[in-house]
Amino acid sequence: MRIILIAVSAFLLQGFVSGLLGDSFTPPDLIYLATLLLVASISPYAGLPLAFALGLLQDLLSAGYPGLHAVGLLFAAYAYYRLSRLVHWDELAGQVVILGGSFVAKWLGILLVAFWLRLSNFNPLTLWSVILPEMLLTLLIAPFVIRLSQLFAVRSK
Repeated sequence: MRIILIAVSAFLLQGFVSGLLGDSFTPPDLIYLATLLLVASISPYAGLPLAFALGLLQDLLSAGYPGLHAVGLLFAAYAYYRLSRLVHWDELAGQVVILGGSFVAKWLGILLVAFWLRLSNFNPLTLWSVILPEMLLTLLIAPFVIRLSQLFAVRSK
């Protein structure tokens, strides 16, 4: 039930923030943050399929190409599991390394699928105006989302 609640609230907040900022400014990726928070609390055997399913749901709800966000969130979850073995998630420096590395992995997954589908509008050289602001805003919002999830987890016990 917790997974569904977090996923639905992330999708609703992402839609609200995207509508609030409009097309001129790239919003932070709240679905990515929610996915990382969800996979942080479960094993990789359940976390990787969950990340793929959330990404596929994001693809279907955004009327985009099925598989772009699915593979992107799958790569992000895998990078989270690998990087969390190297650094500690509870420290700020570890959170920055894990969030930055998994964000780069997310976009590598998206670009891999775009290359495989031969989508010419997904050129990494022209997408920097989307990737960089999204990464900066996501990294700026991440400590607040992580702290909110920690407070919510403590209260639910």
